[in-house]
Amino acid sequence: MRMTKLIPKTRRDVTDGLSGAHTVLVRAGYIRQVVAGVFVLTHLGWRVWQKLRAIIWEEMERDDVLNIQMPILQPAELWEQTGRWEKYVASGTMFQTRSVDQRFGLAPTAEEIVTWLAATEVSSWRDIGPHGLHFHQIGWKFRNETRPHGGLLRTREFDMSDAYSFDLDEPGMRRSFEMYRQMYWRIFRRAGLRKLISVQADSGAIGGSGSSEFMALSDVGEDVLLTCDECDYGANVERATSRWPLQTYSPDQRARRIEHTPGTKSVEELEMLFAGEGITPRHMVKTIILTCDAETGQSYEVAVCMRGDLQINLVKVRNALGATTVEPAAPSVVVEVTEAEVGFAGPLGLKAVRTVLFDESTRGMTNFLCGLNRTDFHALDVNFGTEGLPQPDRFHDLHTAVEGHRCPSCDGHLRESHGVEVGHIFMLQQGYARSMNATYTDQDGKEQVIWMGCYGIGVTRLLQAVVDQNRDDNGISWPVEVAPFAVHIVPVNGKDPEQIALAEEVYKGLRARDVEVLLDDTDRRGGAKFADADLIGCPFRVTVGRRTGERIVEVRRRSDGQVMEITADEVIAELAQPMTTAQFTELQRLSGQGSFADDKK
Repeated sequence: MRMTKLIPKTRRDVTDGLSGAHTVLVRAGYIRQVVAGVFVLTHLGWRVWQKLRAIIWEEMERDDVLNIQMPILQPAELWEQTGRWEKYVASGTMFQTRSVDQRFGLAPTAEEIVTWLAATEVSSWRDIGPHGLHFHQIGWKFRNETRPHGGLLRTREFDMSDAYSFDLDEPGMRRSFEMYRQMYWRIFRRAGLRKLISVQADSGAIGGSGSSEFMALSDVGEDVLLTCDECDYGANVERATSRWPLQTYSPDQRARRIEHTPGTKSVEELEMLFAGEGITPRHMVKTIILTCDAETGQSYEVAVCMRGDLQINLVKVRNALGATTVEPAAPSVVVEVTEAEVGFAGPLGLKAVRTVLFDESTRGMTNFLCGLNRTDFHALDVNFGTEGLPQPDRFHDLHTAVEGHRCPSCDGHLRESHGVEVGHIFMLQQGYARSMNATYTDQDGKEQVIWMGCYGIGVTRLLQAVVDQNRDDNGISWPVEVAPFAVHIVPVNGKDPEQIALAEEVYKGLRARDVEVLLDDTDRRGGAKFADADLIGCPFRVTVGRRTGERIVEVRRRSDGQVMEITADEVIAELAQPMTTAQFTELQRLSGQGSFADDKK
């Protein structure tokens, strides 16, 4: 490829508020935004995307996964079998269309289609076999994101790798889950992710009882992760559990009393008001009113009570209730439910909600402060099992784990980091198979429900995650296996006939050996060409310059800026295959150079 043919051109500055890898991809000409959440992958971006896809396909076939292609246009009838059509439509996630007499959705995911395929094609245990049946595709997905942001990280249209496993029993499902876990590590290492962790995750709308996310660590990652500094525990904050700071409570229960607390609504204000009595947030039970399933048109309110120093985790509440959506209730709803101003809600006599859930942090608390559902008043020395507050039947894990909490698995402390989700694997169990009648006849002639797993990689967001971990202040430094071109040839003086001739010779020689090469055949100044080469990020830059008459060129490795000078013939011979660091070092030795020289250009 010649630079004079490449569109779009690079940009020096991006001033519309972008940051990180998103900025670099725009500046280097890999992507262009059409509207929010919809992008063009330009020729450079397309080349990287195809290489990421190729790695995934190769690793799938290495483990005997069947590569297929499923439709984007999916009939509503299949989704109605699993009960997900109404949920996706009500939440606004599903893009819909219709023919004269049939409704369709543009695929946000593919569980229904692939389960239909298995139900259609599988009849006997022999069709699944001892190692399971596995299907995989890479295709476009569509989700009506309300707030698309972060470049390729959260979009309305994205490329997704979907794999699905079908097994005879639960142990088989778990073996398949582990097979894909190991496969994903291989895929992401080949793609060039250097900082990657696997954490427990919430299964969300996909469902199932167990899932893990693969998170590419990033300072600008949209997901918050908590990992233990002593063991291998790790979880997305939506899923993370913890051992919160302990507090000793008196076994002697005091008589309840009512205190006038005018205008005192927050935990911090209450702590200041009762500082003389030694009441801290750990001696308070706060009550949060939530509205559930508002988007379905059948909303209801619940209350969650937890210790005053902890924060509520809405994902955990949603899962505990089996709700579709959970959000803080509007102030007017809080007033209606509690018959008091916002800030005075409490569990005592709270009846206008469907249920009251108590967080595990309230277990064992005595003589605590809480709201009274009465404006400007709070109750002190409240205890479970007393008038108006029965002992809860059960306690739930509903709080948000934070950095500094103790690990749930050991005595270590949790540490916070940020990441970009690049893969998510699920144990789906039997829910989809049962609802869509995906069964098989076992060796005894009995009908059994198939056990399923689901395994996804966001291919377009993976592209941006790789950039995020392989860039510097000057641009991208692509790993060899996914780079758009292996070599970028730069004649310093684009008007010098000798430099142009030698650059063309190297260019044609490498192409004849099937090397992917980009030639800067513009007549710009050398400095601008070098800046573009660093920005675009090919693994090797071949500079044709001051020693052209000797047929000697400079080879610069983008990853660390180290250079050496060798003949044009050696470049054509040795760069015919992508070189590892060891091979590059050996070439340097053969060329008679004792060590790399720092690039001074």
